Amino acid sequence: MEKSCDRKSPRVTVNHLVSETTGGKYFLPLLANISEKGVLIESPSGLERPRAHDPVVELNLPGCSNLIWARCRLVRQTQHGFFQSHALEFVDISAVDRKQIRLFIQRCSGLA
Repeated sequence: MEKSCDRKSPRVTVNHLVSETTGGKYFLPLLANISEKGVLIESPSGLERPRAHDPVVELNLPGCSNLIWARCRLVRQTQHGFFQSHALEFVDISAVDRKQIRLFIQRCSGLA
């Protein structure tokens, strides 16, 4: 798969549950890290994840007043032991939600 996530974007470790809907199926993976460009989510292996449709994530980040919604595309998928990781790049996210993510990252990294 193509790698297009900008690795120069600041990212922070989160370890927080996130909602993901893909192909009409609902998942609750762990949000491992987040940047303004996308997220890394982790879940147990063996879950059937339809990939014919773009995944949609809903984030309720600590300290953010609103639920953040974003349509994503799968950039990379890796398997490590019993877990699998999915790197998702935001392809449809509002400017307000992107700003909330930017402020969250700044707070977590001590820049705000």
